[in-house]
Amino acid sequence: MPTPQEKLAQSLEALHQLQGRGVVAIRSDDLSRTDRERLLESGFLKEVMKGWYIPSRPDEPAGDSTAWYASFWDFCAAYFADRFGEEWCLSPEQSLSLHGGNRSVPGQLFVRAPKGGNKPTPLPHGTSLFDMRASLPPRNEMVLLDGMRLFSVPAALIGAS
Repeated sequence: MPTPQEKLAQSLEALHQLQGRGVVAIRSDDLSRTDRERLLESGFLKEVMKGWYIPSRPDEPAGDSTAWYASFWDFCAAYFADRFGEEWCLSPEQSLSLHGGNRSVPGQLFVRAPKGGNKPTPLPHGTSLFDMRASLPPRNEMVLLDGMRLFSVPAALIGAS
């Protein structure tokens, strides 16, 4: 019969395999329930929202935001791709910010999607997503940058308020 340490090692191996594939935003379906519960209990996973997790360090003090801010952009890209497929794009203002190299985490990230819900989704540490039901720019006016679908610079300059 495996010891608790051996069971945790098996769960950590499952997490390691996900991370080896570049997965940062972990959905419930990505891990077995047993692995997910072990990793949550031992502090190797943090819940972002129902059904979505990010890796974390077990020795992080309560309330530490490092894991969240380090994984924010990758989490958002994976979440939007899962929820909207290719039918989403960041707002013109936030597109310009990323084009300019500003990777700081905004208090609220605005995303345009034809199937958006026009409502905020709360996230850890006072951040949130707002998916607004809005049309997308033409495909030739969108670019993909680090997994984020953005307005191109000219389109964002025209569309920014």
